[in-house]
Amino acid sequence: MGVLTEAVIFFKDENVVKEMFFAEFEAVLDDVVGIPDFASDEVHAAFIQIDDALRVTGVVFFIISFNAHGKVTGHWNIPLRHLLDHASYGPDLGAGAIRVACRSACPVAWYRRQLWDPDTAVAGTFSRISAAVLRNRLGIIVDRREQAVPRENVADFFRASAAIPWAATDVQAVESKPTPVFHRRYRLKLRAMRSAEQLTLATQAESYASALEAQAEDFTRQLRDRELLIKDQKAKLDELLKGEQEVQARLDRQQRLMHQKTEELESLLERGGQDYQRQMTELRNEYAEELERRLKDQAINLEDALHRRERELYNRATEIVELRGELSTLREQNRTLMVDSDDKLLKTMVEKGVVFIAYHPGVEHLVISQDEMPEYLRDPLVYVASRCEVSDTLYREWLAHYRLPICRATDDDMQYCGQPIKKIMRPMLFRSGESDRCHDHSACGLS
Repeated sequence: MGVLTEAVIFFKDENVVKEMFFAEFEAVLDDVVGIPDFASDEVHAAFIQIDDALRVTGVVFFIISFNAHGKVTGHWNIPLRHLLDHASYGPDLGAGAIRVACRSACPVAWYRRQLWDPDTAVAGTFSRISAAVLRNRLGIIVDRREQAVPRENVADFFRASAAIPWAATDVQAVESKPTPVFHRRYRLKLRAMRSAEQLTLATQAESYASALEAQAEDFTRQLRDRELLIKDQKAKLDELLKGEQEVQARLDRQQRLMHQKTEELESLLERGGQDYQRQMTELRNEYAEELERRLKDQAINLEDALHRRERELYNRATEIVELRGELSTLREQNRTLMVDSDDKLLKTMVEKGVVFIAYHPGVEHLVISQDEMPEYLRDPLVYVASRCEVSDTLYREWLAHYRLPICRATDDDMQYCGQPIKKIMRPMLFRSGESDRCHDHSACGLS
C-alpha cells in the first residue's frame, strides 16, 4: 500500500459541503482559523484515510460543534487516529474492507455519544464519500497504475475492487477454474457484507436502547413524583397527629382545672346554705354540660379532619385501582345487559313508564317497543332498514350517501369521482348506481 492521505469532510443535509486536509483541520482545532460557514452549528463530519489510488481505507464519523465565530467549542476532543486504528471492518469501497468507527461500532465506549451512524443504504453516506474522494478537489497526487474503477453506489462497495488480469491466450483456462485471487476477494466481500450487516444491527440496537432508556427515565420520574406526593401526605398527617396531641394536652389541662373548680364549688356549697348549694349544683351541671359539648365538638372536628386526610391519602393511593375496577364492572354490566335473555330490566323500565326512542337517518325519531328491543340491540341498522322497508344492504349504501353525498363511480384505480350530488332524504327513494352518481356517470348521462 502506498502513502495514505488524511482528510476531513463535512456534511450538511446528508451531502458533502466542505473538504480539507487533516493538517488544515488541526489548525481549526488550534483556533488558528475558523469556519464561518458553520457558525453556531453542530456539524456531522468524517475523518478519512485515502490511498494514492483515491480509495478510502478508513472512516471515523464524528460530530463537531462551532461557536458564533466559527471556532470549535472548547470541550471537543476526540482521538480520531486512535479510534480508526482500533475500529472494526465495514464495507468494501474499492481497496478491501475499510475500518469504520461510528456510534453503533465505537471501539472506545467513552466517545460513542460524540459519533454518528452513516446511512448504509444504496446511494447512502459511503457512496457520497467515495464520490467526493474521486472528485479529488483536494488535489491528491494519484498513482494511475493502482487507481480503482469509480464506484457509483453502495452496492458496488461490496464487490471486488480490482479487475482480474485476463490474458488473451488463457481465457478458457481462467473461465474453467477460479484463481486464488478470486477466493481471497470473495472472502473479503463476504466479510464486508457481514460487517455492514453487523453495523446495521448495532444501529438498530442503539435506537432501541435509547428508547428503553427514555421510557425508564419517564417511569422513574413518575415514581419519584408519587413518592414525593406520599411523603407530603405523610407530613400533613404527622402535623394533624401533632395537633391532636396538643389538643389532648389542652383537654387534660381543662379537665384538671374543672376538677379544681369542682372542688372549690363543693367547698363553697358545704359552707353555704341549701339555696346556695342548689345554685352551685345547677351552675356546675351547666358548666359540665357546656364543657362536655365543647369537648365533643372539638373532638368531632379533629376526627373529621383526620378522616378527611386519611381518605385523601387512601384515595390517591387507590385511584388507579378503583378506576380500573369501575371500568371492568361497567364492561361486565354492559355485557350482562346485552346478553340478559329474561328482559327483566326492560320490563321494569317499561312498567316505570320508560319509552325507548332512537334516532336514525331516514326514520328520524323511532319508538321501540319492549318486544322489539332485543332485535334492535342485535343489529340496529338491520332493524332500521326493516322499518324503512328496504334491505339492510341498500340502507347501508343510502346511509353512506346521506352522510357524504358525492358521486361514487370509480375509475380504473378504484378512486371515487367525488363530485357533489343531490342528497336523497329517504331510503325508499334511493337507487344504488343511479342516486349516488353525478350527471356524467349516471345512466342518463352515459346514454
